[in-house]
Amino acid sequence: MTEPHDHRARRRQATHRRIYTTAMRLFTEHGYDAVTVGHIAAASKVSVPTFYDHFPSKEHIVLPMPEPGEVQQALAAQPEGLSIAERMRVGILAWLGSFQGPDRDELLERWRIVVTTPGLRTRAATFERATAEMVLDVVQPDDRAVVPDVVVNASLSAYTQILVRWAEGEGKVPLEDVAEQVLAALRQL
Repeated sequence: MTEPHDHRARRRQATHRRIYTTAMRLFTEHGYDAVTVGHIAAASKVSVPTFYDHFPSKEHIVLPMPEPGEVQQALAAQPEGLSIAERMRVGILAWLGSFQGPDRDELLERWRIVVTTPGLRTRAATFERATAEMVLDVVQPDDRAVVPDVVVNASLSAYTQILVRWAEGEGKVPLEDVAEQVLAALRQL
């Protein structure tokens, strides 16, 4: 009984991947702002509604949002007793470390597009705030004290800064080294 579901899931995953790779190719060839959802859908051989079934917006191709469950899982995997600042540092390093091989190459490609597209840089800040809300819902669901709020938001701003600096440097400096530099600067505050 699981075969039809598995086939549908594989087909959906293949369609998702095709839309993603087509969009990234179009963004690279024509520039992010020149490419519409309609262009992506047509080049991917899907309808516009199918595009939106896979991605909530064009921005989500380049700046995918973590799912709340992913955020909860990342925070739950950390040792107990860490301060919120240390939890954020460990979480950021673990998240960045999860991108290896082709996934890391794609991450660099996406952030190259972000750093060359002013609207996406602004959108990245919006995504930071949304991610901060997910983190705060886990670490302090009932009481929004100032310190955790500031630490979480500053840490996620540092996360964006890591990726921006790495992409601006064309990935020549290892991502882990850029992360350590930026997070060390954050600890100095």
